[in-house]
Amino acid sequence: MIEPEKLKSSEFQETFQELEEHYIDELENKLLNLLIEKRCLKVQGDHEETIEFAGKTNYKIRVRRPHKNVWSISLKDFRESIRKVLRQGMLDPINPKKLESTKFERPGELPTNMVLHILSDEEYASRSFVGNAVEHPTLGLGKVMAISDSGNVEVKFRDRVATLKPGYVRLKKN
Repeated sequence: MIEPEKLKSSEFQETFQELEEHYIDELENKLLNLLIEKRCLKVQGDHEETIEFAGKTNYKIRVRRPHKNVWSISLKDFRESIRKVLRQGMLDPINPKKLESTKFERPGELPTNMVLHILSDEEYASRSFVGNAVEHPTLGLGKVMAISDSGNVEVKFRDRVATLKPGYVRLKKN
């Protein structure tokens, strides 16, 4: 949840677009700087996994698990994965079966997820709109539960959950 004092406007749509891009850039830089600086990092979570930084170009980063896999992650997919985490408010867990499998549902899913796990859930949660209070003219006060890929906002009100266009809710700034 983004701290209410960091919100410049109560207009959800414009604040969301501005801050989301800013936070994606910030997290991308933070992750890449950690990879470049440390070169070898432990992945946070249930599994003791290590990934090593293997290089960066203008289009992709390369990481590897020692003595196992070498992966290329496109920077576009990397940014979209960060966006997805911010819109969900939390990281997807790493599936232990996928660590041993060589076949993936979506290319780049596991390596990208592993790189994202370098930072803690709190780093993402503090930059996510999930959990922020919003107001609707007829439904009253609610809490953001998630934001879809199309930008619709899922809001939990006292007696129901509604999916709304971002222009229909205003951020509650206390």
